[in-house]
Amino acid sequence: LTTFMQDLLGKQAPILHDAGHRYGFMHRLDVPSSGLILMAKTYEAYYDLQVQLSVGELIRDYVVLAHGLVAYCRSEVMAHLYWRGDAPTIAGGRGKPSRTQLKVLAHATHNFDALS
Repeated sequence: LTTFMQDLLGKQAPILHDAGHRYGFMHRLDVPSSGLILMAKTYEAYYDLQVQLSVGELIRDYVVLAHGLVAYCRSEVMAHLYWRGDAPTIAGGRGKPSRTQLKVLAHATHNFDALS
């Protein structure tokens, strides 16, 4: 992944060549679900993200394609999420509190399947 990012951004992002700053790689987000990797392209972003991670205030913003129709009204899902090892994440009465805000941007169909 380091080589891919270095090839992609070249000299535009010197941090990607700096082992002392872990080549810009910060953290693996949401390990139990998707394992997205957070990285910084600048030193300023690296230190800003480091502060956000240390105080637990990192805001995650995703665009998702879902099967089925979801109402256009914005909603909020609050649940406790629990996971252990490689097992799937479980929403229920125990675990870490989580809040997700949802806004449907569009509806579509593909091969007679509804998508939101």
